[in-house]
Amino acid sequence: MSQGGQRPGRLKTATAKGTAVYDRGKGWVDAQDPATRKGATIGWYRRFRESDGGLLGVLLTAYFFVTVVPATLVMMSYVYSDASVAGIASSTASGHKLGATLFAVANVFIFGLGFGRALQIVHVRSWKIDLGKPQFFDQARYLFTLLVLVGFLLLYIIQTRALHGQPSWIGWLLVPVWLAALVWYFVWMPRMLLHKRVTSRDILPGAILTLLGLAGLRLISALVFRNWLVWYSRYYGSLGVVMAIFFWIMLPAGVLVLAAAFSPALAHRRDLREARRRDPAAMGA
Repeated sequence: MSQGGQRPGRLKTATAKGTAVYDRGKGWVDAQDPATRKGATIGWYRRFRESDGGLLGVLLTAYFFVTVVPATLVMMSYVYSDASVAGIASSTASGHKLGATLFAVANVFIFGLGFGRALQIVHVRSWKIDLGKPQFFDQARYLFTLLVLVGFLLLYIIQTRALHGQPSWIGWLLVPVWLAALVWYFVWMPRMLLHKRVTSRDILPGAILTLLGLAGLRLISALVFRNWLVWYSRYYGSLGVVMAIFFWIMLPAGVLVLAAAFSPALAHRRDLREARRRDPAAMGA
């Protein structure tokens, strides 16, 4: 048989082997009990995938970029009203504070609703809850989602300015306060967006995961963020800085989406285990 005749046969054999491997892997995944750690982890990934987590993560990044970033620059230009901050905030907003403020406020009210809506979609799909079409009061929920976050950023900027030159232990004393405030926000926010259809107890694991993920990104940022900006600016100039910031924001957005899928998977595992303790014959779905 010629070499050309052998190739279709080899391709068919390789395809069959690949299909068999896929079927075995899929069978193993489907056989995992959702009440076990492996099963809960698989359920976590499935909820992330079924919620279009990757797409919504990019959407959250875009809304954050056009709302929170301009608002942060404006707030920094007001808080650091002197020339002590020689950076992007002072050079961007301080010369045109009124115009920058109006643009930032407009962006928050126009695009901020999309930020809250995207987060609601993430949690609704992860928890598999049907809330129907958005109602009038949902618009207020979307806006509060962003306004509380911007308020936290303003408090942090004010704290940073007030503690400049002060002993470092003062800042460390405030860390538990910030941890408690952020846990509250990441529990309150999804519960509000879900119309309180989910308990705080069920949402808490996702809030803790979010906090741990953001803390890890904060540590990584202190080590590599400056080099990240330099690398992008070297190849793309001033546009590279914008690209670098946008892509960096995708990391915390991804944490939010992953955490949204984590809580329902863990709650489902806990409910199954509790049901089986009450009735050993009960089987999880």
